[in-house]
Amino acid sequence: MIPPLVLQQIAPLGHVRLAANMANASIVRETAPGQYAGPVADLATRLAGLLGLAVRIVPFASGGAILADPEAWDMAVLAVDPARTQLRYIHEVTRVSATLAGRSDGLPGTCAEADRPGIRIATARGAAYGNHLLAGLVHAEVVSFDTPAAAREAMLSGQCDFVAGIRTTLQDSLAQHPGTRLMPDDFLTVSQALALPTEHTEAAVFFDKILSP
Repeated sequence: MIPPLVLQQIAPLGHVRLAANMANASIVRETAPGQYAGPVADLATRLAGLLGLAVRIVPFASGGAILADPEAWDMAVLAVDPARTQLRYIHEVTRVSATLAGRSDGLPGTCAEADRPGIRIATARGAAYGNHLLAGLVHAEVVSFDTPAAAREAMLSGQCDFVAGIRTTLQDSLAQHPGTRLMPDDFLTVSQALALPTEHTEAAVFFDKILSP
């Protein structure tokens, strides 16, 4: 039985709207219109069974887009980022790796070696891996774009030297672009977790109980 206050917090419309970052192919991908696969889809199925409610995946172009429209979702799967104080992370879904990609000519051997004066690294605005670079780079400049796709295009067009992103997404999206390659190492491993708005304390306690191993 779901307590009434928890029900109001997680399903104010009578069903759960689960936000998903479609730019991260490691966690979700659309297999047909309105049909999804991956860890987020598996989580939606599990939640529906536990709650006895319909759980509908709401697709967004980026993690930043999810954060910019909190009225459009009830729960979300997002990268764990301490800077996102508006969120309460309640259950890890999976982990993904972030790396850099660039044009093959002159690509350094490691991500750390890309931190050089005059280097511009494209990233999606609000992405956890972008926030990590902003906080940690000493010499290179981080240039933010509205979506991961726009960040990749900035690298391909020569506007930026590298693009930061989730390794599997970069592999898939750059496969059709000869002359580009990914760094052999990763600069960050990111936990992807089920999240609620911070103020939904009662729902967080409820899910901690039902999702515990």
